[in-house]
Amino acid sequence: MNRKHLNIIIVLIGQLTFSQKTTIYDKSYSEILDDEILSIAVDKDYNKWIGTSKNGLLLYKNKEFIPFKKEFISEIKGDYITPIFIDSKKRIWISYSNPKDGITMLDGSTWHNFSENELKNISVISIAEDGNGVLYFGGKNGVITYDGVNWSKLKLPSDEFIVRCINISTNGAMAIGHNEGLLLFQNNIWKNYDEKNSELKLSTVRAVKFIENKLFIGYGGGFGDGGFSILSENSWTHFNKKNSGISDHMVRDIEIDQKGIIWMATNYGLIKYHDNTITPIFFNNGKYTNVIMDIFIENENVWLATTTGLIKYVP
Repeated sequence: MNRKHLNIIIVLIGQLTFSQKTTIYDKSYSEILDDEILSIAVDKDYNKWIGTSKNGLLLYKNKEFIPFKKEFISEIKGDYITPIFIDSKKRIWISYSNPKDGITMLDGSTWHNFSENELKNISVISIAEDGNGVLYFGGKNGVITYDGVNWSKLKLPSDEFIVRCINISTNGAMAIGHNEGLLLFQNNIWKNYDEKNSELKLSTVRAVKFIENKLFIGYGGGFGDGGFSILSENSWTHFNKKNSGISDHMVRDIEIDQKGIIWMATNYGLIKYHDNTITPIFFNNGKYTNVIMDIFIENENVWLATTTGLIKYVP
């Protein structure tokens, strides 16, 4: 298939975006140090904190990319930065690895690093916060919590899995996606969902998000199913490439903006879900140039961490 025909197919199945509403920051057109962006968060002053795969932490401030590499900031001991999380007290939590794993936190202008004893040997993949300000750090070997003073291991039905994502609803329900399914905590009871005992479509759950009274579940790929499911009470609705307009079965992040539009990060573009309508959105030509790793909603801006740079998209 030649490139001309490929481009026609992309336009037919989604929106190929090159408008003034889209700004792409990569090494060709900006001073960014790394095109492979893993994570993005925006602080109270609208500064952008960016996690890269090889060049550590970046700060985008006043139209300038400022490096916070391990050679400059002793509290950051790795070059692979993800996730980045900003809590309700405006503290910035940064998970790093390669060559060392750990968590550091920036509180105003003060850096705090946490030891392996506090992290209890968990390599952090996901961070969440509940309504009481308690933080949850999930990864290999389960979940640990931090209440501002004490670190504790969260008691789960099993720790023999890798936690991929955590989300907590306004009423205190908790969803944990892991390599072998979904854990859901409601009414002081844990329930484990897998492909055998439920309508869960894939064992690896990479994204969970409570939206109103529904739980959105994003899967880790899969050729037959994957995609995402919506769990509403005991009713499941599933979206894959066969029965919907989604562009890819890998859904690794789910966010909602102020207008109620739901955005999903996939290996093949951004998914917009609104009023039961799915629209895939692409920013570059070619399948492997539209890998979205992370999403952050900043007012009307949708910031995207991608494998081809940082993208600012205004719908």
